[in-house]
Amino acid sequence: MKIAYLILAHQYPEQLLRLILSRNTENTSFFIHINQKTDQEIYNKFEKELNHLPNVHFIKRQVIYLFDFGHTQASLQGIKEVIESKVDFDWLILSTGQDYSIKSNHYIKNFFRENEGKIFLDYMDNLVVTDRGWINRGADNINYWHVRLGKLRFVFPGTLNLNSHNRYCNSPKLWYQMLSFLWDRVVPLFPTKRKFPEGFTPFRGSAYWCFPRDCVEYIYDFIQRDRGFVNYFKYVDGPDEMFFQTLLLTSPLKDRVVNDNLFFIDWENPNPSFPRVFEKCDFERLVNSPKLFARKFDATRDSEILDLLDQKVLQEAK
Repeated sequence: MKIAYLILAHQYPEQLLRLILSRNTENTSFFIHINQKTDQEIYNKFEKELNHLPNVHFIKRQVIYLFDFGHTQASLQGIKEVIESKVDFDWLILSTGQDYSIKSNHYIKNFFRENEGKIFLDYMDNLVVTDRGWINRGADNINYWHVRLGKLRFVFPGTLNLNSHNRYCNSPKLWYQMLSFLWDRVVPLFPTKRKFPEGFTPFRGSAYWCFPRDCVEYIYDFIQRDRGFVNYFKYVDGPDEMFFQTLLLTSPLKDRVVNDNLFFIDWENPNPSFPRVFEKCDFERLVNSPKLFARKFDATRDSEILDLLDQKVLQEAK
């Protein structure tokens, strides 16, 4: 059983090295994407920490902003480079540099061997999705154009604040208030809405997944021949939570999709990070979870939880 990990990271080189070493076996490979926004000095530390490992590959860097297409673009670039690298793999796991395994490598490999052919992807109907202060998020997300200019995202033909990014970083400055006032009154006069890709049904879910090789090859082939589908998601709010769900659940592979991405992510108990950053007190919950992986962790806040996982979980038979 050969597993490839596609890891998106932007900080904490030492923690990423620890993650890779904890998963490193003779049948494991790693494809690392470092956010292009990451400071060059930190990027150099990533390379210094990892360049001695022959099964670690750095992929072409993309700029990733929260809720923008960069995350999806990095994932697709990773898929492209995994396939074209000719590295042998049976499964590809998409995760981040602040994830950690909560089952041993031996357990993980046996799990995937026993679930051959299944596609592990969290999903839900996009139209039932709501958000705090944004009741029609599911529909507005795909009907409007979401475009970034500098640090702001604009929604056409919606109001300036009708997307996740701007609702969390509204500026109190006078120029922003004036821009918002004008935008909200002028843009709705041009009601040009988007047309969703024909033949597809919108779905939404977690950005992280576990795909068998033939599923990865299907995605690779699809994105080569249907750039229109890919380009559509460049102007969606939070496309990383829609792209793979929409593609696979309207594909010939749909009956193989299991509604579970195998990641333990706690959105219910922020501390105050959202989602929760796991700490030592979460150890029992983590090890008793049926999931294989968890996010997220921050060794600068609590490294003891990683020590416990190393000592009591990950050291099981390799």
